[in-house]
Amino acid sequence: MVKTTNFSTRRKLLATILLLGVSSSVSLAAETSTTINMLRKILVFGGSGQLGSQIVRALLSAGYEVTVFIRPTSDRSRLANLTVRYVEGDVMVEADVRQAMQTTRFDVVIDALGRSGADVSFFAISGTHIATWASATGVQQLILHSSVGTGQSKESYPPERYGAMRALFAAKETGENAAIASGVAYTIIRNAVLRDPPEDVPERARLVSDQRIYGSVSRRGLARLTASCINEPSCRNQIFHAIDDTLPILR
Repeated sequence: MVKTTNFSTRRKLLATILLLGVSSSVSLAAETSTTINMLRKILVFGGSGQLGSQIVRALLSAGYEVTVFIRPTSDRSRLANLTVRYVEGDVMVEADVRQAMQTTRFDVVIDALGRSGADVSFFAISGTHIATWASATGVQQLILHSSVGTGQSKESYPPERYGAMRALFAAKETGENAAIASGVAYTIIRNAVLRDPPEDVPERARLVSDQRIYGSVSRRGLARLTASCINEPSCRNQIFHAIDDTLPILR
């Protein structure tokens, strides 16, 4: 009788331990799943452009839920057949940016805006609007694509061309400063020379913290680097230059 009671007790104890273990595993899995789901909603400004569309593709491949802020007249052909949500507006109108940011609770906002021929003030105004409402709506991370030649990277830009680009760099610096001052965890990624090698050519893009570095990088590489920085502690509140040592540098 004693042996039977001991065996029964041990069996009940083992069952209890196993049950607790299963419950703990389920609880941990649920917690992990919740954490992942909380970091899935991303709003991309400039998502229909050459760089932005590559970023959207990289984000979708990584499993993120992507919303693209777009002008009603923008060409969406680069995003054809992609599962994305759109919000329409003009990034130069603060009320449009505010409304877009309030359509849902975005975890990450990416500014990949680029507009050739635009008044350079476009980058100062749009950057300020985005940073302001990223902060106001509780965005957890703001990733801004900027240019080498801005801020402390001035010394790395070819001096013979700097004069012609001075106003543009000043406007982009305003956008960078707005991101930094927003209180949102920021990641600023600057590029100098953008190149687009064929798809079958491997890219070797990397991020460096040295603001004296000037080099080439592909949009495909920038897209991958952008996705890799999402919720990455080493990218938090950092300014990087993106380069690919396998691509020729044109100064």
